[in-house]
Amino acid sequence: MRPALCALLLTIAAACGLLLPGHSSARVAPWDIEKLPSSPAPACSLPDLNGTVVASNAFQGQVLLINFWATWCAPCREEMPALERLQQKLKGKGFSVIAIAVDSDKAPVAQFVSQHQTSLPVLHDPDMTCHDEYKVFSYPTTFLVDRQGVIRKYWIGPQEWDSDSFVTSIQTLVD
Repeated sequence: MRPALCALLLTIAAACGLLLPGHSSARVAPWDIEKLPSSPAPACSLPDLNGTVVASNAFQGQVLLINFWATWCAPCREEMPALERLQQKLKGKGFSVIAIAVDSDKAPVAQFVSQHQTSLPVLHDPDMTCHDEYKVFSYPTTFLVDRQGVIRKYWIGPQEWDSDSFVTSIQTLVD
């Protein structure tokens, strides 16, 4: 994508509230994310909601769907049940969904997880360290990482994660 078009999209996203408040284009340029597919997934260590630090290498050898989201993001909240159902469909087959919340405060994340009985691993990235490594500029943004730790694909915006087409495409990496 051309830088001028990306800058325009970033401006529109900011005006529509799709970017994290206080997030500036100086942190991550929208076109930076395009460089990630076929690259090794960045190594990250983040706390879960209990404060236990979870390193990305804990999921080594699995296919991962890494979802960056926030409680203030309506599309993020809406797609969370589909992520949960996808995790259940492929449970025990070497596949995991990891939800990384970028909220500055952990309390709304914990409340959301409790209210919706979310069983996915939910990590907290208030300083946006992992967020920046993945070049995230809009929410939700989700990455598919293969068993070798290589980013295969990313999606910006909500998806129907438990649809037959997604399950089939992810299943090919799992098998």
